[in-house]
Amino acid sequence: MKKRFYAFTLFMGLLLFLNACSHDEAIPVLDIHTQSNELILEPQMNASVSVSFTSSAAWQAKTDVDWVVLSPTKGEAGNTSLSLLAKEENRTGEERTGILTLISAGITKEVKFTQKKTDVLNLEQTSYNVVADGGSFKIAYSTNLSNCKFRLVADGDFPQWIVVEQGETKALQTREFSLTVLTNRALSQRTTNMQIYAVDAQNEDNILLKSARITIRQDAAQVGTSTDMATYDKKVFILQKHTEGNGVPIVFMGDGFLDKDVENGYYRTVMEKSMELFFTEEPVKSLRNYFDVWMVTAVSQNNAFGGSYSTRFNCQLEGGGSTGISGNHAMVKTYAALVPELNSDPQLLDETMSIVILNTEAYAGTTYFGFGNQIGNTIEFSIGYCPIIYGLDNEMFRRVLCHECIGHGFAKLLDEYSYEQQGVIPASEIEKSKRMQQQLGWAMNVDFTNNRETVLWKHFLNDSRYQGKDLYGEELGVYEGACTYWRGAWRPTVESMMRSNTHGFNAPSREAIYKRIMKLAYGSSWTYDYKSFVEFDRTHLPQPVDTRTIESHSEKPFAAPRFVGEVLM
Repeated sequence: MKKRFYAFTLFMGLLLFLNACSHDEAIPVLDIHTQSNELILEPQMNASVSVSFTSSAAWQAKTDVDWVVLSPTKGEAGNTSLSLLAKEENRTGEERTGILTLISAGITKEVKFTQKKTDVLNLEQTSYNVVADGGSFKIAYSTNLSNCKFRLVADGDFPQWIVVEQGETKALQTREFSLTVLTNRALSQRTTNMQIYAVDAQNEDNILLKSARITIRQDAAQVGTSTDMATYDKKVFILQKHTEGNGVPIVFMGDGFLDKDVENGYYRTVMEKSMELFFTEEPVKSLRNYFDVWMVTAVSQNNAFGGSYSTRFNCQLEGGGSTGISGNHAMVKTYAALVPELNSDPQLLDETMSIVILNTEAYAGTTYFGFGNQIGNTIEFSIGYCPIIYGLDNEMFRRVLCHECIGHGFAKLLDEYSYEQQGVIPASEIEKSKRMQQQLGWAMNVDFTNNRETVLWKHFLNDSRYQGKDLYGEELGVYEGACTYWRGAWRPTVESMMRSNTHGFNAPSREAIYKRIMKLAYGSSWTYDYKSFVEFDRTHLPQPVDTRTIESHSEKPFAAPRFVGEVLM
């Protein structure tokens, strides 16, 4: 009996021992070692944070968001850690959160984590394609920035063929720029790149953030063909009538314009704009009332130049590194002679400046003068061929028009720019220029001596009123380099309208322009008086205009004016 009791007692003790061991193993451990209830991730991509914990059994981890990566996602019992890695920058404009869940032996624990926000300027779209006829669209963007302004900034100067209006709505501060792209009349695609800048509202020079780059492309225009050349061709319109003197004749006409361009008013718009640009530089600006300006319509079969295309004046862009333009000079004079006042007065026709505007945005321009008449005399008649360089409202178009048509064509000035590769001016070029100066009174803005006592503009150098710097910072002197040649020819100022198409016409050039206007306005009864010119000139000096801007382009040198030396029939 005692043996049975002992055996029973031993069995019960063993059972209690085993039950106690089993009870100890049923208490698992999952402790997270964080000093905060929330984990913080920086806003950048690949930002990371670690979580350390202890588990008494195998574990696994997961999150409820897809913008982080866990490493590792499972493991064995013990002391361990895992990393949360941001897959992308937080560009939502606000902080974003997620939950890390750890599971081990039936225990679940959660830890909140947050990725900080970053300042954002997000674009809805970065590339826009526009048809040649133009159109409107919106550049939508969102941002979390406040107390700032937003600007649409182009690489270089803002393109004249895009008009911008800014608008905005307040949601996640979703905003937009409304853009209108004007018609592309050029036969080549045009492209611009720009960005949205967020700038400090109190200091707009302080750029806070830039968007990604935006590209806008516009298709090239298709080559057009006129269907009714007779109806709209050879019509004469007076654009301006003189109110002083006897009238100084200027005739505008266009090449490469279709019948529809005349019909819808575009042709007239171009001619009137060109006329306004012609009168932007002194002294023609202040002597505008002396001029008669006509427009003659010229309809071309095509609105493209070269190859198999046909235009009214057969203008050709020389290309191949040259900015030269050729044309049918005789046809130009024929169209100028359609003006009744010029047709009835051949002598006045011989004094006419004819300006041919090419319907292309090509960078080119050439002036022709030195035409002869039937009795062997050289006449003042000249032709300036000038494209609508980079667009009707582009500053380069204005400058080249003034350089070619006022400088070369009207006043018969020579170029003041020079290139080192041209070297020394040949004796033959000097002889030709001196002949123009002595026989015709042309080319008075260059000389072939650096002697301040004999140079052509010595009277200005000896006049105290023309000493010191002008409003552009130019100082009248004798500077080597002119007529495209690096040495052997001299010019009056470092820069000028006849050098880099900037800083207006210098004093000798203004004097030559003034003389030509007055001779035409008053005829043989007028004689030049230096005192009268200076009185006029000092009160009508070229004025710098800060708003004039110019696109950044790698420009080629312009072709020199071309002395024709032949009769126009």
